[in-house]
Amino acid sequence: MPQFLRVVLPLAIVFLFGFLLEYRAEVGADRTRFLTLETSLIQRGVRQVEREFEAATLDLFFVADLVAEAVDGNDPGGFARLERNLLTLVRHRADHAQVRFISAAGQEVLRVENTSAGPRIVPESELQDKSSRDYFKEAIRLQAGEVFVSPMELNIERGEIEKPVKSVIRLLTPVDDEAGRRRGVVVLNLDGERFLRAFERNPERGGVQRMIVNSEGYWLQHRPEVELGFMLEHGRGFHNTYPEVWESLTVNRQGQAESRDGVFYFDTVSARPSAESVGVETHGQSDWILISLVPRGVLNDIAVRVATKLLVMAMPLFFALLLIGLLLAASVERRRLADEALRGVERLRSAMMRAALDAIVVMDEAGITLEFNPAAQQIFGYTLEEARGKLVADLIIPPSHREAHRLGLEHFLKTGEGPIIDKHIDDMIGIRKDGSTFPVELTVCEIHITGRQLFFGFLRDLSKPKSEGEE
Repeated sequence: MPQFLRVVLPLAIVFLFGFLLEYRAEVGADRTRFLTLETSLIQRGVRQVEREFEAATLDLFFVADLVAEAVDGNDPGGFARLERNLLTLVRHRADHAQVRFISAAGQEVLRVENTSAGPRIVPESELQDKSSRDYFKEAIRLQAGEVFVSPMELNIERGEIEKPVKSVIRLLTPVDDEAGRRRGVVVLNLDGERFLRAFERNPERGGVQRMIVNSEGYWLQHRPEVELGFMLEHGRGFHNTYPEVWESLTVNRQGQAESRDGVFYFDTVSARPSAESVGVETHGQSDWILISLVPRGVLNDIAVRVATKLLVMAMPLFFALLLIGLLLAASVERRRLADEALRGVERLRSAMMRAALDAIVVMDEAGITLEFNPAAQQIFGYTLEEARGKLVADLIIPPSHREAHRLGLEHFLKTGEGPIIDKHIDDMIGIRKDGSTFPVELTVCEIHITGRQLFFGFLRDLSKPKSEGEE
């Protein structure tokens, strides 16, 4: 187990680190895909809103031209012709809730409106005084050819919000006669849904919420129960529902903001036609903010989905890692045990070499001295450093016997036969470092260790008197 843990833990840490890196990369990629898609949808909505305002402004000038022609002409039928033309326009422009001409004094002169029963010309008895309305006051002060765009709000008739509620945007431009006298203003009441649909038509995907907020932070499009809070009693808006995000939206015109509720992608559109697009100066309401909210739950679902996918892929690899770790640990443990056994054998060998009373000399197949135990050092007069690496024949065999020793070793290496291998020889002659010779007993054993052929020689000095008890 310790070996297993030593092998597997580093691998497991590397594996876990790689898993976390891949997890973060995939979650980040999914969030980037959300950002790319939602940014694309928002930008498409922005362009569509701008196009809707441009188209509505062209209709406004078309109506203004018709009205100017009718009020300047001396044709008695000119006003009736204007009514018919406006009725035709409203019939083919379902999003034009009302087309009106209001005199310079603020009194409605003509109103054509779309109803559930179809377009109609409003009778003179139903025409109203609009001189107190803010949109009229703003428009009547404009220069000829300029446009005023009112904020989106609920339509008010005779001082009360119309039921069922309808959101409207009013486009106004003044009308002057040929003499330059201000005759009144032309008003287009446009169905607010016409502009909101530019963003709403993109279906929700995976729980993403899409909304439009005005510059004051009130919802123009979201859920019906929270829209237009500045005109209804509930007073709810984006700014007081997500105050920390609203602060970011007011600082940046586009980008993303994140809170505990999720990630908000947003872009800002000018809620009136640009002077470049329609060729005239426009006034009135300011910006709208188009927002996509990816709720925290959706982000968590992404994380869970990515984690699940990676776990399905990673578990077989992890178990394979454990198996490989187990095999490596077993191999390492076997190697450790073998090394420990070898060290034990080496310690035993070293102890035996030191404790032996007889000389022990170890040489390889070339006759080179590998070991020279303390008894051999004492008998022959060489230190281990002096003996190791030298030919055994040059150390302990008299010169007259060295050639025979060499030939005998060669013969044994070739044939595996020799006169002294594994035999007890008691009539051999040895030579000391000082050159003196003495009789020795000899036994030679051949041993193969780690692919090497070694020869162990055990020698006893016969020139010494036998100790008590020796025979």
